[in-house]
Amino acid sequence: MATKQLRQRADVPEEQKWRLADIFPDTAAFNKACADLIAQGEAIAQHRNDLLDDAGVLYDTLTAYFQARTLADQVFNYGEHLYNSDMTAAAGQKAVAQADQTVTTFATATAFVEATLPQVTDAQLAALTQAEPQLKQYAFIFAQAQKRQPHILGAGEETLLSALGQTFTAPESIYNKLNDADIAFGTMKDAHGNEIPLSKEKLYQLYQSPDRAVRKTAAEKFSQGYARSQYTFAEALQQHVHTQNTLAHLRHYDSARAMDLSAQFIPEAVFTNLVDTVHEFLPSAHKYYALRKRVLGLDPLYSYDLSVPLVGEAPLKPTFEQAKAWALKALAVLGDDYLAHLQEEFGNRWIDRAENAGKLSGGYESDVFGVHPYVLLNWSNTYRAASTLAHESGHAMQSVYADANQPYWYSQYSMFIAEIASTCNESLLNHYMRATHQDDDRIKAYLLTESVEDLLNTIFNQTKYAEFEHFMYTSDAAGESLTPEKLNDKTAALDAAYTGDAVTPNPWPNVSWARIPHYYMNYYLYQYATSKAVANTLAQRILADPADQVPQYKAFLSAGASDFPLAIVKKAGIDMTKPDYIRETLTVFDRQVDELADLLQK
Repeated sequence: MATKQLRQRADVPEEQKWRLADIFPDTAAFNKACADLIAQGEAIAQHRNDLLDDAGVLYDTLTAYFQARTLADQVFNYGEHLYNSDMTAAAGQKAVAQADQTVTTFATATAFVEATLPQVTDAQLAALTQAEPQLKQYAFIFAQAQKRQPHILGAGEETLLSALGQTFTAPESIYNKLNDADIAFGTMKDAHGNEIPLSKEKLYQLYQSPDRAVRKTAAEKFSQGYARSQYTFAEALQQHVHTQNTLAHLRHYDSARAMDLSAQFIPEAVFTNLVDTVHEFLPSAHKYYALRKRVLGLDPLYSYDLSVPLVGEAPLKPTFEQAKAWALKALAVLGDDYLAHLQEEFGNRWIDRAENAGKLSGGYESDVFGVHPYVLLNWSNTYRAASTLAHESGHAMQSVYADANQPYWYSQYSMFIAEIASTCNESLLNHYMRATHQDDDRIKAYLLTESVEDLLNTIFNQTKYAEFEHFMYTSDAAGESLTPEKLNDKTAALDAAYTGDAVTPNPWPNVSWARIPHYYMNYYLYQYATSKAVANTLAQRILADPADQVPQYKAFLSAGASDFPLAIVKKAGIDMTKPDYIRETLTVFDRQVDELADLLQK
């Protein structure tokens, strides 16, 4: 648990940093772009009251608006990426503040554009398009807006709701302050007897400790930290859920779930199919937990034992160069053009990979239309880091294909499908690595464990969280209070249903609901599970029949946001209104658990 001494940003070699000069060559260009964006917003705002009066005005305003939005994305990404490179540096702090202020000013000035579009009737749109045929290039923009018409309130009511925006987000703000600033977990002794502060960042490391007493102490202290404030956490959740239920009622939706899924035009059957199908395969999850219990020789097995490696120390410790080579070989099945784009990413400093003091933790990809995607990593020589490289590169490649085939306004793909290309890459990488190490049972078992755990955490666990979220909304809608006791009991019941008899409940209240920030993101969690199921199914089909499947997959990558999300996924050959794709993936999961059991037996 020794503290790792990180390099300063200035000491990181240039080839390990992303090249932000591709967006703006220097600060002067960035400053000019900020000024230009504000001026463009002011010019667009001149048509606040006459946007629908004339077809030419509407076309010119929409064209100017999306051109300005392209610039806004460049301004935002430049400031954000410079700041995330080193959050202690004055230059980054200044740039992100300037970018945020500029983009907010622009957004405020031009908010009327997208607020006005749902007011356009079919008759109006037909007349406007006849008068200005170039408006047809925005046809899907209008189609989406018209689907929202029944849920748009009067101008005065919309103004009132807009003014209450900060009030609506207050529960999440309170949660974040409580979870990030106020909560404390105390200290504990590590496996070497050293007294260390316990934090959320250290918890995963401690859960992997071979010393069970360390794992138990970490779990209990972590739970106690949340339990001390469980009434405040519960009240914040109650208010958030009640606010969303109220908004759904005001906007004439049947439920908050209907409202939140309709934001991306997703039918509720996608949610219910997921939950129902995962329940069919719970015996497969139970089989894995029983295997873990048997292999570790732990009876009883507790939740804090579920991260202990099954094969000991990780046998793969790749360098960044090795990980790039793995990715190129694993993803070769997607064709020469895909590999060429990957090589462009790897060779032209799209990636900021080195850890340094002050850098944002974790990893992400962000597209800059008209430039190229950017990827942030914090590289470590682990298989998981190599999988993260493949994952974020999947996002980048979807951005590359969408940007090349769509105009800006159709290029930014929906969050509902955003995790498909990334996790498809993870599955292809894992399959390639297992095939490469076919004769090494220990490495195969390690890689198979990674795949099984990934499916377990992304499909089973996220579905469990989605069930819990739905329970909260339906309870509040029925007039029931979300007390800590009620939330604890439901969490414990769901945990028992998903883990089966192999895992014994911890001997303290189950307050794990309090640690999940995604409960404030309005029916977001289920999307992790559906995306992973689609991605894994696509990977299996691509490997089985690349000649047929790869062209469909690239049609999906290229579609961006040019159609409704389910229609875009259907381009890849998957109908998400049916549960077949979930069954395909969970059948693979069940088979992998059996294969892992055989390997561990050896």
